[in-house]
Amino acid sequence: MHLLAALVLVVQANLDPLLNRFAGTWSGSGTVLNQPSKISMSWSWELNGQFLRLSFKNEMPKQTFEGHAYYRPSAENRYRGMWFDNAGMFRPLDARRDGDTLVSRWGTPESEEGETTYRLLSDTRMDIIDRVKSKDGTWREFGRSTVEKTR
Repeated sequence: MHLLAALVLVVQANLDPLLNRFAGTWSGSGTVLNQPSKISMSWSWELNGQFLRLSFKNEMPKQTFEGHAYYRPSAENRYRGMWFDNAGMFRPLDARRDGDTLVSRWGTPESEEGETTYRLLSDTRMDIIDRVKSKDGTWREFGRSTVEKTR
């Protein structure tokens, strides 16, 4: 009986209609921190389909930024997760679905707060917009890229 319950939970987690559309390998370009950037990322179901893992890489002229995130559906159109990157940061993620878009809030008021928007333009094209919250509470865009699904 326990095995059957575990199998049902696995099937439910990786059937999320929005997250399944992200699964695959994507690449493209944009501008991040006022620099040209080459973006590559892959989204894959991991740990028996319990989490959708994002592996992200941004190659800029002066530096390369890499990170991994794990997303899991937490309620209808809501997601929770964690972000880890090569700057040594790890941040909680609180995301929501808005149509064909995943809006992911990251960070904490004690450290830094930001938001990354992954907007599907089609099943093979996506815009990514990054914003950070200033100390005065205003939001500032610091990155905008477009990627295409390669597989």
